Amino acid sequence: MIRLATKRDAKHIANLIEQRAVVLNEQGSDQWTEYLEQDLVKRVRTDIAEGSVYVFEDDQQILASIALLPPDEWDDDLWDDSERGQYIHRIVVSEKLKGQGVGQQLMEHVLEEADEDEPIRLDCVADNEFLNDYYPRFGFVFVDSRNGYNTFEYRLDESMSA
Repeated sequence: MIRLATKRDAKHIANLIEQRAVVLNEQGSDQWTEYLEQDLVKRVRTDIAEGSVYVFEDDQQILASIALLPPDEWDDDLWDDSERGQYIHRIVVSEKLKGQGVGQQLMEHVLEEADEDEPIRLDCVADNEFLNDYYPRFGFVFVDSRNGYNTFEYRLDESMSA
């Protein structure tokens, strides 16, 4: 089941993010290293307060999460325009569910819930082949490569009229 996260979910979401950051780090990637150096529970609580954070829950256990947020400093550095948009961050799925389509369900849910009047944006490490192939499957279009990251955008109003 996918539902909106509550403050009570913050610790569970933070644990998922930390576990994924550790795996990435062990694989030699510096992606998400910053999450190992900060108070993740506080970061997740901020996400919940400022935007929409969704969780995938099964048998009362949070196994995945995705955040749809207003732009932050990170986004402002990657996007060179004044259009604000909505930003997808911290998509994480428990290793137990990898390959079972949970990430796809979360992404589709966020696209259904997002504001139709604003573009939805996200980014990934430029050399992450999986994500660079994954995002276009949902209608995201490559925009630019900047600071070692590729940026993608999805516009609800255009995709609905197509």
